[in-house]
Formats: sequence, structure tokens, C-alpha cells
Amino acid sequence: MSVACPVLDESWPVRYRFESANALHRHLAAGPFFLPDPLLPGEPGSRVIVEIGFAGGAEQALVRGRLAARERDGVWLHLAFAHPTAWWDSDAGLPRRAQRRLGCDLFAEVKPQVGAPWFCRAVDVSDGGVRLATGPFQSLLPGDRATVTLISGDSALQPAQLDGRVTWAWGREAGLAIDEMTVNLKAFIAAVQWRWDEARELTHGPGCHCAAGHRHP
Repeated sequence: MSVACPVLDESWPVRYRFESANALHRHLAAGPFFLPDPLLPGEPGSRVIVEIGFAGGAEQALVRGRLAARERDGVWLHLAFAHPTAWWDSDAGLPRRAQRRLGCDLFAEVKPQVGAPWFCRAVDVSDGGVRLATGPFQSLLPGDRATVTLISGDSALQPAQLDGRVTWAWGREAGLAIDEMTVNLKAFIAAVQWRWDEARELTHGPGCHCAAGHRHP
């Protein structure tokens, strides 16, 4: 893997392809999430973003977690997002994006039309919007207007301010559809895209721990 892009140096991106939805369900049922990548950087507690998809499929889901333990053939993660399979469930009712969502780990300042601003994290971005997490989203409802400023630890990237409308809010997450693409936002998206272009791609196979029912002790 290439040197980490500063805009995302708090998390490590990995692509993981599954042969079927059944294989994904079996993998999730095995307990902590296993990645067959012994070269994945980071120490216990490090953040990891996993883009899950199917071979030949266009739909992806983003799950995130923290590195829990290492084995000779890979690492175990404790996932923070509990509903990755719902992205392939037509009855789940979860929101989807027209554009590809790029997982990230950016600080964001949210200024709603009513109430005080707060800081949280932007956990994915696309040309059309941004998904926010770890914030008091009980104060954001679908249809509300808000201004979000994305902030990077990379001094080469200027903060990107975007205005938009809340399209969905549930749990501790919310999605904002942006009004207009700006030059600074394009720079953020390009940096995130670069990081994913450099990410390792793993393929789930019959030799995985989950096939034998192995669980992390």
C-alpha cells in the first residue's frame, strides 16, 4: 500500500468482495469481522473502513470498525456499523446514493438553521452529498437546511463549506444533499478517491475462517 494520504491518515481503507449475500451473512455471523489481510497497517484500536461488494456487482456498502486482534493470516475487526447487509435488502428502507459513496473519516462542523453548531465526523462523501455520524441528529429532520464545513488535517486542503438539505436522519446518522459542488469540495473528494484508488482489494473465498465456523476467541 502506498503512503497514507494525510486527509485520511486516521483510518485505513480496504475493499472486500463477496461471492454472494449468503457468504456475507455467514461471515458476519462468525463474530468479529475477519479480514484476510495480514499486511493491513495499524495497531489494536486503529480505525478501518471496509467497502463491501459482490463480484460483478455495482452496489457497495461501507462498514467501519476498529482493529481488535491479529492472526497469522489476517486481522479481526470490531464493527461500529451494525447493519451492512441491509444495503442489499430491498425491504430495509435504508437510503441509497445515485453516486458512489467514498468512505472517509473527516471532521465536520455542522451549523443547522436553528440551534447551536456542533462537530462530528463525515463518514462518506460523493458528488451529491455527505453522510454524517456521531452527532446529536435529533435536531436534524428530513427537509431541514444546514451548512457543513469539512476540515482536514492536511494543510494543503482548505476547509470545504457546503450548503444542503437533510434527506434522511435515523439513529446517529444523517444524509445531506448538497446544493452546489465547490472547488474545495472537489479537492476533498479527489483526495478521498485517491486513497481508495490505492486501497487493497480482498476476495472472500472458501478457505475463510467463517466456512469452518471458526470464531475469534
